[in-house]
Amino acid sequence: MNKTTKIIITAIIITMLAAGFFAFYVGQKPSGVTDEQTGAGGFPDTGESAGRASSRSFGEEASSSRVGKEAPQNILTQLTKNAISGAAYYGTTTALYMERATGHIYKINLDGTNRIRLSNATVPKSFEAAWSYKSDKMAVRYFEDPSAGNIKLAVKTFLASIGHLLKATSTSEAELKGLALPIIVSEIAVSPAEDKIFYLNSLENDLTEGVVADFNNKNQKKIFELPFGEFNVSWPTKDNIVLLTKPSAKADGFLYFLNPKTGGLTRILGGIKGLMAIVSPDGEKIVFSGLGRDGTESKIYNVKSKIVSDLGLATLADKCAWGKKNKNIVYCSVPERISGSNQPDGWYQGVVSFDDGVWSKNVSTGESKNILSRFGADIMGIFISDDENYLIFTDKNNGTLWSLKLKI
Repeated sequence: MNKTTKIIITAIIITMLAAGFFAFYVGQKPSGVTDEQTGAGGFPDTGESAGRASSRSFGEEASSSRVGKEAPQNILTQLTKNAISGAAYYGTTTALYMERATGHIYKINLDGTNRIRLSNATVPKSFEAAWSYKSDKMAVRYFEDPSAGNIKLAVKTFLASIGHLLKATSTSEAELKGLALPIIVSEIAVSPAEDKIFYLNSLENDLTEGVVADFNNKNQKKIFELPFGEFNVSWPTKDNIVLLTKPSAKADGFLYFLNPKTGGLTRILGGIKGLMAIVSPDGEKIVFSGLGRDGTESKIYNVKSKIVSDLGLATLADKCAWGKKNKNIVYCSVPERISGSNQPDGWYQGVVSFDDGVWSKNVSTGESKNILSRFGADIMGIFISDDENYLIFTDKNNGTLWSLKLKI
């Protein structure tokens, strides 16, 4: 090997070593730098979101799967394989639910483990179950088969105390005990701070009366009487019961605050076709939806300032819920799109179904975040745990209950 050849080979080796050294060190990132993008980002009007959630079938225990490329820390879990009538939190890591077909009550961890049947009483055709603020009492609405000669199904209301059930194990199921309310009860709501209920009675001559009572239906107090009564009722704050006219795209909707102590009735919103609304726990803000010029619109109403602002997405208010710790946060399930001018009628009737993702939005700062990508569920009945680590919701398509863990 001559001198020139040796020089060429040596140069090639040095060049290769230098290239390797450069690739190795340039490819490393300084400590603390990640590929994660920063910035709040916009809240899309159409509900568009990147990625799709994955889920597994319900087995002996509910299954879990990580979902959403934008929020990989969130874990989605299917809690039931059967439809439910309603659900509530029991503490911050456990849920209670009533199975729709049987009326049996279950307790289950929010990660899907340790499911226990608490009651053996059969309440078939239940369609609504609401719990007290401590989750130890409940109001159940169910259909009773019509008696001979009657065409319509009779809707009945049952009040139950379930504190003794919460101590049950899988081998010590207890009987569901309580009392039935008169069949004239048309709507019911449960207080968020006291062991009280509010219900509407449908009287003769199209009169409707509102009554506050305890869970034994004692200490009754009639607080108003109206010549009409097609309302949905809720009790979001201790001092305000909400009366919302039945939403329809064909009728102007109105929302009232009713003081449970004085019976004072105050109109808050009105003249909005298809009006749906969810009031914040402090009673100061309302997320509402209705028909606007371009179809369904979603907005925020500040009760004190009387200012209306855009929520920044097209969804139905019944798909939203307010936060507990930060009362400026609203969580909403957002369809890809809402088309047509017959909402929410079509959705209520089951003619229309949506494929939803879930977003959170701070209505004070405008910051928004996609926390669950669409996975084929028509999401309704969102509830937030007190520590805001979990959401639970129902898939309207099949009535199943799901949980979404927000923090690890």
